[in-house]
Amino acid sequence: MGRAELLLVLGALVIFSRFSLIVNNTLLDNSTRVLESEFEITGISILQETISEVGLEAFDEASVGAIPAGVPGSFTAAGTLGPEAGETDSSMYDDIDDYNGLTKTGTTIAGMSYTIAIEVGYVSIADLVTFSSTRSTLKRMNLTLTSEYLSNVLKLSYVYSYIRE
Repeated sequence: MGRAELLLVLGALVIFSRFSLIVNNTLLDNSTRVLESEFEITGISILQETISEVGLEAFDEASVGAIPAGVPGSFTAAGTLGPEAGETDSSMYDDIDDYNGLTKTGTTIAGMSYTIAIEVGYVSIADLVTFSSTRSTLKRMNLTLTSEYLSNVLKLSYVYSYIRE
């Protein structure tokens, strides 16, 4: 085997090695993206489940088991939204604004650990985004999910409306 053939074989090995590295990197990137997508879908599902659970509660402490005397005048003042005295655990919460300030952690079946931070406040029909210091028949809940498995923070919001029964 002469020098020319040896150089051709070495050149082919270099090209094949470079091609192999590119294919491996592409496969690894695709696998990483698939896993991140699965974790994001799981995170969004957790947030949607939380929204549904909170939606089963009464709109306000004044509407727990009764029709409030005044709407929205009887509702909890904006500055005091959060759990009432004695409600030390989220299993004791009985209205939507009790969840204000709650931070809960968990782990999925797949082993993804996460933390959810919740904010609840009144909003107006004219501005459904900014919390208001005025009582209204609308409460917005902002949920933020963080996890070491996610490259981004997941945020979801939902507006609950008081409907007289």
